[in-house]
Amino acid sequence: MQRVLFITRKWPPAIGGMETYAVKLATQLEARCALETHVLPGRIDGRPPVPFRLALFLLGSMRFLARRRADVVHVGDLVLWPLEWFARVVGAAPRTVITAYGLDLVYGYRKGLLPWLYRHYLALGVRMIGKNAHVIAISRQTAMLCERAGFCNVTVVTLGVDPPTLCPPVDSPARPFVLFVGRLVRRKGAAWFATEVLPRLPASVRMVVVGKAWDESEIALLGAAPRVDYRNVVTAAELRTLRREAIAVVMPNIPSGGTDVEGFGLTAVEAGADGGILLASGIEGIVDAVVDGVTGYLLPAGDATAWAAKIAELISWPMEKRRSFIQNAQATIASRYSWSVVAERTLEAYAATSRQMT
Repeated sequence: MQRVLFITRKWPPAIGGMETYAVKLATQLEARCALETHVLPGRIDGRPPVPFRLALFLLGSMRFLARRRADVVHVGDLVLWPLEWFARVVGAAPRTVITAYGLDLVYGYRKGLLPWLYRHYLALGVRMIGKNAHVIAISRQTAMLCERAGFCNVTVVTLGVDPPTLCPPVDSPARPFVLFVGRLVRRKGAAWFATEVLPRLPASVRMVVVGKAWDESEIALLGAAPRVDYRNVVTAAELRTLRREAIAVVMPNIPSGGTDVEGFGLTAVEAGADGGILLASGIEGIVDAVVDGVTGYLLPAGDATAWAAKIAELISWPMEKRRSFIQNAQATIASRYSWSVVAERTLEAYAATSRQMT
């Protein structure tokens, strides 16, 4: 059985897409290979570890690699690129791969000392491992960023979801609404939707927003907009119900100017898996998270007229059409985006790495 060492700094109780990827992938790989993990748990409040713990983790991971031998070393993200280099130096495994998400490639373009330091840190990584590293990118957008940065061997393996629970849609609530789920930062587009699209919808339609406040200006704009119901955090069961009850689940992302990026858009797949009808901006990694017209609809970013028109169309759908769309979307998601499929594609990426080395 193939032996795999999986090293990641993204692990519960920290909360986020990278943490979900690490846990779900590890669970699936355990059933398919001899997996050993070396992880850095996050803080109890859901935040990632402090930088000091990350530095200690890097040193500890090097000791871990020096004492292990496996068939594959899989490093969890580009921040940990020294571990990919070290694994090859000490011969921990004949094959090494590293996952890239998107933000780990563009963070250095932001203003400030930390981005400046990270930009030079990543540039050093490209010089050290760029020609030899085998990168698993979570979308074609991320793959493009990898190649632009200087990484030569890149394979796309998207993120996934748990198998959808097939169930019929529920009747619309007495007060119809559209649903936004995600971090409240400008590029996610919640405030843009509330101020530009919501006023174009029938007066009876409101907007429900679920997500943590990262940008106070977003909260201020949402608070000033009428017909917006801010829920902050809800349980998984409540979120599933909201997705099924909503006219549409919206991902109205707007371009960030290159300093941030939607590497994939896991929320897009989760919305369809839970029985919601997704509307998303057709930009960045989101285009790999949506089968347009099948698991959701891709719309032009920043075009309020197009968004309002599509929501008006969904309002007019009879229940039978809605039911048929959701059932087809869930079946497609199960076949293309389940974590078992992600694990199989990851193993294929490992095998491709082996072929490239021969």
